[in-house]
Amino acid sequence: MLNGLVAAVPGLDMGLVLTYLRLQAFLLMLPGIGERMVPGRVKVAIAMSLAPLLSQVSGVGPDTADAAGLLLPAITEMAVGLAAGTLVRIMAFAIDIGTSAIAASTSLAQIVGGANEASPHPVGNMLHLGGLAILFTLGLPVMMVQLMADSFVLWPLGGVPDITAILPEILSYVARSFGLAMMLAAPFILGGFLYQALSGVINKVMPQLPVLFIGAPGSILLALTALVVIAPLLVGVWADAVLSISLPGVP
Repeated sequence: MLNGLVAAVPGLDMGLVLTYLRLQAFLLMLPGIGERMVPGRVKVAIAMSLAPLLSQVSGVGPDTADAAGLLLPAITEMAVGLAAGTLVRIMAFAIDIGTSAIAASTSLAQIVGGANEASPHPVGNMLHLGGLAILFTLGLPVMMVQLMADSFVLWPLGGVPDITAILPEILSYVARSFGLAMMLAAPFILGGFLYQALSGVINKVMPQLPVLFIGAPGSILLALTALVVIAPLLVGVWADAVLSISLPGVP
């Protein structure tokens, strides 16, 4: 197949092909562009349009048109692209984890709306889509190109990156993502805990009072009000954390 492609396109630059493979794998993991709602043809078109630009910094690929000789470099480039995109995706997951904790602790998990692949409940779905819009507004495409350019400087085409330097960085981003998620959900978790504690005290003092039927509507109203007030701040903190990602070894 590769030999037929080379015969059909004389002078095909293998460095450009490997650059496309790394960039395409990176786009598949990226929040926003990598979502299932985005058609595959759009992702391919973006990768093909950026590959010539990034090939200026990616260097020269292996000087061979043999399929066996390009198999290992192709797999390596796709693995590097997936690893770089995974760092961004892991940090982006923080808003989904945080909103799940918010919905569970404030009884908002079943409020109006429908779930999709972004989040299992409408509150998370709303903040997820809003956060993606903020990311694109604040410069996610520019960060994407910069990360890929940095990856070609750190890990040139045809080389095998050091897994011992990448794996600890991924684990570090997992810990940072969970920490960010809990920080985003902290006001609502604390509010839900205080509501449950006060409800238990009132129910203990006045067993005949239907605390659940009286307090539940009020707690939901307070949670919605807090969500309206605090949501812009939460999305802003999350977007800053996502856009501040850098590859291991880049200052």
